[in-house]
Amino acid sequence: MKQTGLPTSRLAIALAACLVLAIILGAASAVWMLRAQEVGKWEKQTETFSVVLTETVSQQMDFAYTALDSISERIQDRWSVSADYLSSKLSTYDFHQFLREKASLSPAVEVISVLDVNGNVINTSRNFPAPTYSLADRDYFIAQRDNPVQGIYLSSSVRSKTTGKWMFFLSHRLTGSDGEFIGVVILGMSPSFYSQFYEKLSADGHASIALLRNDFTYLARWPERGEIMGMKNLTGSTYELVHNQNKKSGVIITNSSRMGDGGKHVTRMSAVQSLQKYPLIINFTVDEELYLSDWRKITTGIVVVAMSGILALVAAFSVLVSLLEKREQDLLATTELKQQAEIINRNQAHLLKNLTEQQIALKDSSERLQAIFQNAADGIVMIDDTGKIEALNPAAVAIYGHPASEVVGKNGRFFSPPGQPDLLGLAMSRSEFLETGCLRTEVERMRKDGSLFPAELAISEYYHAGRRKLIVIVRDISERRKMERMKSEFISTVSHELRTPLTAIRGALGLVVGGAVGAVPDKIAPLLGMAHKNSESLTRLINDLLDIQKIEAGKMDFVFEHLNLHSLLQIAVNNNQAFAHSVGTEIVFDAQSMDAHVMVDAGRFQQVMANLLSNACKYSPEGSAVRVLAEVRSGKSVRIEVIDQGSGIPENFRERLFQKFSQADSSDTRAKGGTGLGLAISQAIIRQMHGDIGYYMESAHEALGTHFYIDLPLHEEVITDIGTITPKTDPVL
Repeated sequence: MKQTGLPTSRLAIALAACLVLAIILGAASAVWMLRAQEVGKWEKQTETFSVVLTETVSQQMDFAYTALDSISERIQDRWSVSADYLSSKLSTYDFHQFLREKASLSPAVEVISVLDVNGNVINTSRNFPAPTYSLADRDYFIAQRDNPVQGIYLSSSVRSKTTGKWMFFLSHRLTGSDGEFIGVVILGMSPSFYSQFYEKLSADGHASIALLRNDFTYLARWPERGEIMGMKNLTGSTYELVHNQNKKSGVIITNSSRMGDGGKHVTRMSAVQSLQKYPLIINFTVDEELYLSDWRKITTGIVVVAMSGILALVAAFSVLVSLLEKREQDLLATTELKQQAEIINRNQAHLLKNLTEQQIALKDSSERLQAIFQNAADGIVMIDDTGKIEALNPAAVAIYGHPASEVVGKNGRFFSPPGQPDLLGLAMSRSEFLETGCLRTEVERMRKDGSLFPAELAISEYYHAGRRKLIVIVRDISERRKMERMKSEFISTVSHELRTPLTAIRGALGLVVGGAVGAVPDKIAPLLGMAHKNSESLTRLINDLLDIQKIEAGKMDFVFEHLNLHSLLQIAVNNNQAFAHSVGTEIVFDAQSMDAHVMVDAGRFQQVMANLLSNACKYSPEGSAVRVLAEVRSGKSVRIEVIDQGSGIPENFRERLFQKFSQADSSDTRAKGGTGLGLAISQAIIRQMHGDIGYYMESAHEALGTHFYIDLPLHEEVITDIGTITPKTDPVL
């Protein structure tokens, strides 16, 4: 019989072909599904890493912004009178130490500096004294100088002029007491710090991490590439996701050329996170070699299994060998997966440790601020943007008499006398606060028992979580007002009770000494001369006291005139030459004829010059000369100098030189006369004339005398509290 149907071999071949096809299709489906799962798993992991990096950068920026705000507030609270005053007060070693301590609180902060109005470095945390160079060409200085409402500005990466390293800066505008631009505080962040931190997460070079500004400018990157720092990347994954897709965060897979590989295209997965509070973007990127490495290993196993299944159809022994190899490969893959999981766990633990350390540092900072708040000598009241009280310290409780439990959460109107606005209304009603965000004023406040007291208020605004809040520092000045009244009453008594009889006594003595009543006996003449001299000294003391009272009350009258400086100085020299001869000295006017004009009160100017010249003559040795110099400086101001040849100013007296009633020799037996008010009055007069007065000595070790100087602006147009002063014709020309 002939065998019917297909041969067994053909059936086996057909069945083997079907099994091979089934194995191939199954392996292909498994490979595709595993790839999709691996990609999804890495999308979650890269997103997690980017979130952790974002939180770390955000905390560092929180510290940097807080430090910059606190430094700026301290400067503007204490030294924001003018640009020149700011430069003189901040170029000290103590302020350098303050900046250095601030910078040392965060390893990401490289340097903190203060720039003057021209971009020159006043002080810096890195070196003292500060290096002499200008940063006026930097974008952060230009932004703060040209935009009064800029706020904190985040700059592009630039190379430091001191170290040559890449840095990016946060800057804060400094505003003077009149709202003018007087300088900038900058805080430099180190990209190297971020690069070293990112290097630990680079997965043996398969990952790259970048910190960009929100205009896609590189601020920090790992791997480091100096040629792209400060440049914008408008073609990468960050630009594609944030700009083209208009997303704040997400994961994107791109295929583009990689830097440094000669244009070779590489498939990469990028997790992008935009910081909510700051203009920064984090990009965490892994290449295909990393995020598909496990899939490739598993795929190899599947292929091996599939080939083993196919070979099993040929020979059972080959199938068994293939199964054993598959098992070994699976074990190896599992071990490698565990090792990679351990590495990831260690990295995550390191990140958590860093986060914990940052939280501890923030807690310590908060505790320090709370200690300052609780132990401040002045009262501190914090209110929100609706006028409700959020907190007040024990000093405020003692001043007002209201326990904290009674007032927190309520409006602060009960601190104000009836009919007067609450704290928020008081601030919003003043143009000074609306323009600068700060206000210093003296007003009446009311205690819990209804009694009123004079208070000095310092109100400043700040922002927290996007909402404006106010800090009010209150000081009870009842004792100060009492002392001022006592002083005013004393001066008034001196003026009315002593000045009139003293003038009569002085006039009478002058007539007697001058021979108006006939010849005076020789024995009486010295006594009368001494009495007349002492009456003149007492008259000068009373006049000085009255001048001080007028200055403090703001009632000293000034008649400003457009005057020739050379003529003014010549008159001053002539008027004081007789006094110089009486003490054995001579006044020499070294200034050549100049056509410099100043806007001053002629009488007050001569009063200042008389004081400087008489002091110089008194403290110069007999037979010496007191020199008077004048020179134009920078085409905008003129400097007048009075130079003596005395022994100089004692070091322990220099800080009190311009204080009232201050004298180097204050004993009852001092060799030089005087009231100790002349320099204080002179300083007040010169400041009213928009000038400055000071001194310097040429050498601290050689007795070469003292240079007292007056700086006055050259006349253009002087603006005072009552408007523009119309220049008068110079009466001495």
